[in-house]
Amino acid sequence: MTSHTEQGFVVAIGASAGGIKAIRALLSCLPANLGAPVVIAMHSEPSSNLTEVLQIRSPLAIKRLEDGEALRTGQIYVVPGATHAFFRDGRVRLSQPVRDSGFRPSIDGLFMTLAAEYKEKAIAVVLSGTMNDGTRGAQVVYDMGGQTIVQNPEDATFESMPLSVILMDHPQQILSAEDLGSWLDETIGTAPPGPA
Repeated sequence: MTSHTEQGFVVAIGASAGGIKAIRALLSCLPANLGAPVVIAMHSEPSSNLTEVLQIRSPLAIKRLEDGEALRTGQIYVVPGATHAFFRDGRVRLSQPVRDSGFRPSIDGLFMTLAAEYKEKAIAVVLSGTMNDGTRGAQVVYDMGGQTIVQNPEDATFESMPLSVILMDHPQQILSAEDLGSWLDETIGTAPPGPA
């Protein structure tokens, strides 16, 4: 069995206001058998139904992330609303729902632990949103040898989050949400078929 340090890419996506539209556009360009797990965190309340919204008319394997879950290639995981998520030992740990701690879930926290865990295999994606959550985490991903890609601010409903990363970090790509999905597909490729 491959250990978490030997596996391929791991993708974390951060979004806030306007993020549903951007996430849908990105996911529409991913193959059902993408050769990496994808973890999506979007600022939201505990009652968020983002998982169900994304599952509508999508051929991708999309599920709500559970605490301690081991990451599987080709699976799209959605962080529950208002819950922080952290990569650790090939799994994702979840906090209890958070009432008062700034951004919920913290995209910076997600990206920082992604960088620490997967280093050059980490890919951080910043989509539409207000303020600057994700900027510090994106810098850590870059410093650890990973890659950050951001939605073109002109394509985003709210430009602040991607623009903050562009001004403060070194994004590998600045593209529309759909083109970010295509870039991920081309960069990562598809998973080999499992045993019959």
